[in-house]
Amino acid sequence: MTIFAEYIWIDGVKPTAKLRSKTKVIHSSVPVQRVADFPCWGFDGSSTEQAEGMSSDCYLKPVAYAFDPIRSSRLPHTKDQAFLVMCEVFEPDGETPHPTNTRAKLREVLSQNGAAELDAWFGVEQEYTLFRGNHPLGFPENGYPAPQGPYYCGVGDDEVSGRQLVESHLFSCVTAGLKISGINAEVMPGQWEFQVGPCGPLEVGDQLWLARWLLYRLGENYGINATLDPKPVRGDWNGAGMHTNFSTFNMRTNGPHDKDVDGLFGIEAIEAWCKAASSKVNEHLDVYGHGYQDRLTGAHETARFDEFGYGVSDRTKSIRIPLATSLEKCGYLEDRRPNANADPYEVAAAMLKTATGQW
Repeated sequence: MTIFAEYIWIDGVKPTAKLRSKTKVIHSSVPVQRVADFPCWGFDGSSTEQAEGMSSDCYLKPVAYAFDPIRSSRLPHTKDQAFLVMCEVFEPDGETPHPTNTRAKLREVLSQNGAAELDAWFGVEQEYTLFRGNHPLGFPENGYPAPQGPYYCGVGDDEVSGRQLVESHLFSCVTAGLKISGINAEVMPGQWEFQVGPCGPLEVGDQLWLARWLLYRLGENYGINATLDPKPVRGDWNGAGMHTNFSTFNMRTNGPHDKDVDGLFGIEAIEAWCKAASSKVNEHLDVYGHGYQDRLTGAHETARFDEFGYGVSDRTKSIRIPLATSLEKCGYLEDRRPNANADPYEVAAAMLKTATGQW
């Protein structure tokens, strides 16, 4: 059988890393059953800002995979397989994580101070904006559309743009086996959101990066490019965020349980995390995506980047505690500060470090 494996990794471009991918064709007598069935592979790091030309080889280690919904319909034979393979980048020795390997840094955080035992769950709300060339979808050729108001969760050609791509992305994510949990049109014309989770810290990053790759790749079929720019259109328009929902086992329960867990529980655990985060504002913002100053202005459903606060059902605060969480006295919090262009591995690491005091 023939196995088509799209190896996907994060490059070293600054200030915002990009996705790269290339295809490996594997001829095998047995089907893929686990991630270890995919071999390590090399690439030219000098072309991805991850190595110098005189020593350019870097290595890809597969860490997660999903069904490839794009190639699946074109497989030459019924026994052939196609996959999307998320990879970590390693140095030429094949053992040392590359400095740009943020997933490895998250693994290190999880190995310290009981972070793995927190049983942390993450849900990510990925906003993005659709463009055709340099022109945002839904904007007239000259000037601007009507002010924000009717576009959020809107319906109709006069209110939303790009739905064909958005629907294709939704079904492709589901077919791939990704834990996509919803989509909606956002506040600005041509702006959309999809949600991934709840997942564990490593899984949510793997899932989100693969979902991002599918969005970009499917956009090629429609002549549309999706951008994660946190402020894609200047002026009186919402920016684009990656609101991150976070909970630990202690946050999710306020009653009897069969786990031997110490500490605060329920809403008290949530408020304790918020108070700890109030002293690590800059540390969080440093990994919450380039250009956060342009988006976190105190307007357009954001708090100012240099002001920290939290509140129930309050989208003008850094941290929103959902109304249901407040009423039930347990649940999760929403950190509204991460940009659309943030790296979910880095965001998860920061939130866990605040929970365990690893800073």
